[in-house]
Amino acid sequence: MDMPSLSKTTAERLLNGHVIGLRAGLRVLRLSGDGVRDYLQGQITQDMRRLSRTQGIHACLLTPQGKPVSELYLFDGGDALWMVVPASRMGQAVARLRRFSLGYALDIAPADELALASVQGSDAESALRAWRLAIPDGGWLACAQDAQKRLTAVMPATPRGFWVIAAREALLGICADHPHTVAETELEAMRIIRGLPRFGVDWDERVHPLNANLIELDGVSFDKGCYVGQEVTSRMRWRGGIRKRLYHVRTAAPPVGIPTPVFHDRTAIGTLTSAAIDHQGQCFGIAWLPIATVDRGNVLHIEDATEVEILDACHW
Repeated sequence: MDMPSLSKTTAERLLNGHVIGLRAGLRVLRLSGDGVRDYLQGQITQDMRRLSRTQGIHACLLTPQGKPVSELYLFDGGDALWMVVPASRMGQAVARLRRFSLGYALDIAPADELALASVQGSDAESALRAWRLAIPDGGWLACAQDAQKRLTAVMPATPRGFWVIAAREALLGICADHPHTVAETELEAMRIIRGLPRFGVDWDERVHPLNANLIELDGVSFDKGCYVGQEVTSRMRWRGGIRKRLYHVRTAAPPVGIPTPVFHDRTAIGTLTSAAIDHQGQCFGIAWLPIATVDRGNVLHIEDATEVEILDACHW
């Protein structure tokens, strides 16, 4: 099986410089019109009042039954809001956002002219300065925009890296000219090694977001008021329905395939949803596991008795 891996060269650049790559697996939507913020306040799990020109938000879009349609990241692009969603869920996200918009004069559509690049490494800020991009002040999803409407957001917070949303042609040009451009597979390896879950890979519409660390990833507000799917979400929290969680793990050896069951003794109790090899040959992954089993400290393994070590619950 081809598994994402981090080369020694890329690891060295992350430690002593930076790398850049286009995130082909993410797409940008543009949302505009009178009342767009009020509309979204009733549609997404996070409080729209937290969104500003200097702070983005993480959230989820649900069905009335509380099932996830898409994970999302939302930024204020000035004349419009920019929503980042998985490319595989773009069509569903647009359809769901338009579904309840009767009575609002809104424009909700893919922003095909925009793309998203990831800039990572200890010297990432110097790279942004060289490209004359604005550098955000603050932690996770803090953002800044320059006069050319190029938006930079902190992603992840530790180690500090950045997303850049800008004109697709401009980002393609930067990546083409840059000596340290990396492919999507290595960006995926970085994500997994860091322990950041991804909708459509580590969880999907079969899993309620609260069982996929939406709280730990600062993607839900429990005091914002009503939104589509809110009743199910609140009931899960207050009635003890959060029984599973996504965990950052390390395995003693790479799995044969992904996804693969995680066992306690001979019983399958969860799933290893992602795995990647770092520059030292260690295998890191993300696993969906019962909270009670992890809290008891039970020994877990995948096939061939390969041990699974719990590092932490996935968080921002």
